[in-house]
Parts: sequence; C-alpha cells; structure tokens
Amino acid sequence: MIYAFGEYELDERRFELRQAGRKVRVQPKVLDLLFLVVRAREGVVLKRELLDAIWPDVTVSEASISRVILEARRAIGDELQQIIVTVRGRGFRFAATIVEKESAPTPPGDATGAAADGIFVGRDACLAAVAARLEEAIAGRGSLVWLSGEAGIGKTRTAEEVARRAQARGATVLAAHAHETPGAPAFWMWAELVRALAKDRGDEALLAKVAPLLAGVADPSEAAQFALFDAVTRSFREASQARPLVVVLDDLHWADEPSLRLLEFFAREIRKGAILLIGTYRDSGLQREPNGHAIGGLIGQANSLSVPLRSFSLDEIARLVELSGGTPPSTAFTKAVFERSGGNPLYAEQLLKTDWAERAMLAAAHEMTSTMDLQQGLIETICRHLETMTEAGREVLTLAAVLGREFPLGKLGVVSGLASEALLDRLDEAVRANFVLQPKEGLFRFAHVLVRDVLYKRLSSAERAQRHRVVGEALLAHYGDAIEPHVGELADHFARALPGGDLERAIDLATRAAEQAGGLGRHREAAKHWQQAAHAFALLPHNDARRVAVQLGLARARLAADQRDDARDSFLDAAILARTFARAGDLAEAALAYAGLASDVAQRRSLLEQALAALDEPADAKASGLKARVATALSKGPAR
Repeated sequence: MIYAFGEYELDERRFELRQAGRKVRVQPKVLDLLFLVVRAREGVVLKRELLDAIWPDVTVSEASISRVILEARRAIGDELQQIIVTVRGRGFRFAATIVEKESAPTPPGDATGAAADGIFVGRDACLAAVAARLEEAIAGRGSLVWLSGEAGIGKTRTAEEVARRAQARGATVLAAHAHETPGAPAFWMWAELVRALAKDRGDEALLAKVAPLLAGVADPSEAAQFALFDAVTRSFREASQARPLVVVLDDLHWADEPSLRLLEFFAREIRKGAILLIGTYRDSGLQREPNGHAIGGLIGQANSLSVPLRSFSLDEIARLVELSGGTPPSTAFTKAVFERSGGNPLYAEQLLKTDWAERAMLAAAHEMTSTMDLQQGLIETICRHLETMTEAGREVLTLAAVLGREFPLGKLGVVSGLASEALLDRLDEAVRANFVLQPKEGLFRFAHVLVRDVLYKRLSSAERAQRHRVVGEALLAHYGDAIEPHVGELADHFARALPGGDLERAIDLATRAAEQAGGLGRHREAAKHWQQAAHAFALLPHNDARRVAVQLGLARARLAADQRDDARDSFLDAAILARTFARAGDLAEAALAYAGLASDVAQRRSLLEQALAALDEPADAKASGLKARVATALSKGPAR
C-alpha cells in the first residue's frame, strides 16, 4: 500500500518515503514512526504505543520519542507541526489528508534502483564532463573516460551514477570489474561483459565466436589474438548501432595483462561506434604497478578524458552526513567527521556507522529538540495569530516574506499589483497585529524574523519557486533598462525560481551580478552569484561550453575572497571542464592557478602537462605567453 499526502508518499512494500517521486533518506525508526501514525490517522497514537512499537526490546526515555518525531517532521517538511500534531499529555495524531493506492510492482530486470536510491554527493563538474562525452557517444562518436583516485574516493559510485543517467538517456549499460585475486583467469572482466551483451541481445552465437576468451585462454599467436580482439570489438560496435552502449570497467589496476591488451585494441576501434567506455583505477603508486605503463598508454588516447576525483570538501561532508542520518548535522560534528575521514567518502560513511557517530548525532538531535521546543511556542502563537487576519492580508504578508525581512512599500506594490490604498489597508492590518513594523516612511519590516520564516516555510518548495519567479519577472519589468543597481537582487529571485523558471535569464543575471560584485571588491558575494550560475547550468544540457567560464569565474572569486581550499577545488573543476570542451587557454589558466594552490605534486604536474599539450600550436601572443608560463611552471615546479 502507498499512502500519499501532499507531495509525499509512504510506500509499504519498498519501506520508503518519497517526495515528488524521489526517495527521502531517513533512518528506519523514523519510517516506523511515520507508518504507525499514518495507519492510525483516525485517532491518537499514545507515547507508550510508540515506545512499544519502535523500541520493543529496549528501555528508552521519552527524549528518544522527541528525537524521532523531530526527524520525522523534518523529513516531511512539517516545521510548523501541522501534519504530525502533538496531542498534549497523550501522544500524536496525523492530520494530513491521505490517499491510498496500491504499490506498483518492480519491473523485472530493473537495474537502476540501487544507484538511484544510493547517496550521491558532489562531483558536479565531473558529471558534467562525463555527460558531455556521453552525448558524443550517443551521437556515434565513441569516447573514453578514466576515473582515478585513491581507494574509497568514490570512483565506482561515480561510475554507477553515470551509468544510471545513461540508462535514463536510453543507453544499455554493461559493467564488469577486475579481481584482486592473482588466480583469476585471463580476460575475466571481458568474459563478464560478453556474456551480458549476448544475454541483452539474445545472441548465443556471439559466445561461440569468442570461446577462447570465455575459457580464459590467451593465445600467443598474433593472428589468433587479432581475430579474437576484432570479434569482441565488432560485436560491441554492432550492438551500439541499435542502442548506445556504456561499458564500465572497474578496478583496472588489478586487470590481467591480456585484458589490458584487449582494452587497448577496443579503445582504438570504438571511435565510430555509439560507445562510452568508463574505466576506474587507483592512481596511488600506479607507477610501481605492472599495469601502470599500460594504463598510462590508454589515458593518452586521443579520444580520452582523464578525471581525477578529489576528497570531499567540508560542505560535501555535511551534505553526506545529512543524507545518511536524515538530520542536518552540527558544525562541530561535521568538522569532526571531515577531520577524521580526511574527506574520503568511504571512510566518512564507515565512520558514520560507528558507535561514536551515533552517540554524537543523538546528542545533537537532543539539543535541536530542546531548541525547537523553545521556539515552537512562538511558532504556534504566530500561526494562531495569522489565522485572525483576513485572507487578503495573509496573502500580502506571504508575498512580502518572499521579498525578505525588510521591504519597501513601492516594491511590494509592484509585485502585488495592488493600488497604494489597498496595499496600505492590508499592511495596516499587519501592523495592528504586531507582525510588521514601519521604521520610516515607505519602509516596512517584519517584527520578528520568525514571523517571516513561518510565512515563507508554509509554502511548499514549488510554491516558493513560483513566487520568486513572479516577483523576479515583475521587478525586471519594473526596472526596465535600469537594472544594473538591482542585478544582485534579481539574480537571487531568478535563481530561487529554478528549476521551473527562466534558465537563460537566471544565468545571465547571476553572471552579471557576479561580475558587478567582483568589480566592487565584494568577492564572497561574487562567488555566491557564480555558484547560482553554475547551479542553473546543471539544469541545461551538459554539452554547453559556457560552463567553463562560469567555473573559472567561481574559482577566481573564491581565490580573491581568500577561500583557498574552495578555490583550489574550483580551479580543478574548471580544468576538467576546459579540457572537455577543448578550451586550451582556460585549461592553462586553471592549471597554473591550481598548481599554486595544491599540494598534490603528481596532480599539479599532470594538469600542467595537459595544458602544455593543448597549447602546442599557439594561435596568438596570449596563447604563446600562456605556453611559456606553463612550461616555466613545469620546469621549476609549482610555487607554494
């Protein structure tokens, strides 16, 4: 059974909560509580019933109920406690309207569920670069992508996310991995791929054509080897004519020598096929591995894109913790996880499963519960008072909340479309109710930040975006040709109107606001607007070369704001994108800046070498100067 309320669904069969079709990551006990109150929505669930149902074999205090209730309310956007209602002295009641419907069965052979349900954080620039290569492959130009990094950095998870997106674009995904075990037969990963391809196409004859490969026999004869390699490659290329193929080869640092020889052949021959090949390998100590030379040759292929994965930033670790636990973490806890894991996603995920992390999150949840309880009395009072106003008065206040805590009368009149007299009547009602103050003529301000927050948070995410779109378009029309003094304000509204708003307008305004703020020396503000432009580009097709300029702008702003770690990561992202779109000058700038900020000597040198190769034939004096700077940086070593 599926219980639907608003934009949320509780699915009994899959034991999950979804918002607008996407799974919401919550702890199992939170789901237990939600199912309990939803099934008993005709009455009140007593606290004792909650304790017995959720903690049947454990003695816990009522503070545990408060924690889970808090997390459940956060999960369904019930900050105002209007869905899970507290019945004082007794328990809780579910107050939203429920629509019941039968669960749909899982389609047979559905391979997207695990990847779609898994946590995936960050890697925006990486995904954009790989997505551009995917579009090339779909268009019939085969391409190679190599994901590298240390153990646990997320190479496999990133490849899975790319595969999930490729399936959504209609591609067939075939994946295999090399075994660490030395006794694995030759061609092990290729045998997995061929069997999967034969099954997908219903082509049993293919297995007979490549019988030596399936048997793990590496024939020393060059003619026999060529015939086998050609048969394998031809079968994949022919399959891609019917449907694009994405081939994922994981853990290539463990691959056997015959498999790498076949991979080298395959990589040269797929350029005219609708095939994207993604290989992952550990780059740490690769030069000491037997496969290092072979993998290095593969990366040097003309149609290759090398994408090194870095550790997570502090913000990305915070997002990972929130998605894992269902609750925004405290700054102190996030820093502790970041420092203990070194930003490595796998280490961070393992750390979150330890007793230490569970105790720390529990303590943080209790602290948030007491804070929420302290403010909840104010929230309930505000909600009761709002109901005493007329509907027209509440509507004007809601629109004012979209503008911000402080709002000029003229601006509110523009976005509301009301005449001055009608608008003043409704604001007078809010002043009398002590919701709004008038510090000076023509200017109004919410009396308390919670008043504005309650009004704003009563709107759903879609409603907020729609209101920002209306406000942004009204102000844009009002300002006409004189928008320059207001470009930052407009950029904020159009950015918050996404994804349903005007993407190109949002990008244009965010870019202009970023350049304006940077010119005035407000570099943190500039970085915010560059980030808005980057988020807007994430909603457009990934093969848009303008992403390079935006990423470079973000990197420069962060460096100017002395956010050196963020700037370093942004320059690396810019370099990856610049290489993807063959922007040699931008690649050189990003590589030089990254070399001055990063401590990873191998990565710095790799980027500088890529930049130097891209500038091989300078077209003008500027390119020639960049080439000289890159060559100097390579010869002397990047300055620290």
